[in-house]
Amino acid sequence: MKPPHVKHRRPDDHRRPSPVDRSRAEDRRGPDVVFGVEPIRELMAAAPGAVQTIFVRVGEERRFAAEMDRVRAAGGRVAVVAEADLDRLAGRGARHQGVAATMREYSYADIEDLLRARPDPLLLVDGVTDPRNLGALLRSAECAGVDSVIIARDRTAAVTPAAIKSSAGAWVHLKISRCGNVARMLGDLKDAGYWIAALAPDGDVSIYDLDVSRKLVVVVGSEGEGIRPIVRKAADFAVSIPMKGRVGSLNVSVAAAVALFEIGRRRAGSI
Repeated sequence: MKPPHVKHRRPDDHRRPSPVDRSRAEDRRGPDVVFGVEPIRELMAAAPGAVQTIFVRVGEERRFAAEMDRVRAAGGRVAVVAEADLDRLAGRGARHQGVAATMREYSYADIEDLLRARPDPLLLVDGVTDPRNLGALLRSAECAGVDSVIIARDRTAAVTPAAIKSSAGAWVHLKISRCGNVARMLGDLKDAGYWIAALAPDGDVSIYDLDVSRKLVVVVGSEGEGIRPIVRKAADFAVSIPMKGRVGSLNVSVAAAVALFEIGRRRAGSI
């Protein structure tokens, strides 16, 4: 999707900016736009080449000079725009703080290249539709030492700016691929020597009893329904996290974090 049409200026050009076309600006709001000082600066630090255009409020050129320079150096564009244009770009009620950016489409890793590295454990995400939950999953995975993630192509959020924002920079350190038929992908992974551990609140194997000496794929399902029956059938283990309280389950990203950190802890021989 193309960014709003605006006239691009150098930081020393203080002429009044031309307005962004309303309909095209509104097409860019929501998950297609990153906005706010901290998210933009995190993005600049991690991957300035991912930015297609950075939009800076007129009069704020000096404040965001470093970010503007990084975008230009990485081949992106800089636009100095009016407050109203940023309001439309970020969406009604958004706190853009004078800066926003549109991003290039995320380039997924080739799945054969990803598997050639034999990552272990590997996280497979099937059915997580909220990009913020996907971003939190990426953050949990990277913090637990996972370096590769496979995302289902259907019924699952993609790596969008909203997911990137929620990942707090973790996405740039991960190899992320997409797959079509999840059951077939799990079969291929079994053929490659992996054992499939699907997280499920009613699973019959506790995460604390799981044999972590095996090469593992940890599968997480949708926020509401959990893993699909076809995925559970393909799994070697349905793995649960014992609950101590009265609530029966965890948020999907929290459950993944518990499982991945427990696998890492036991593999490292921690007590």
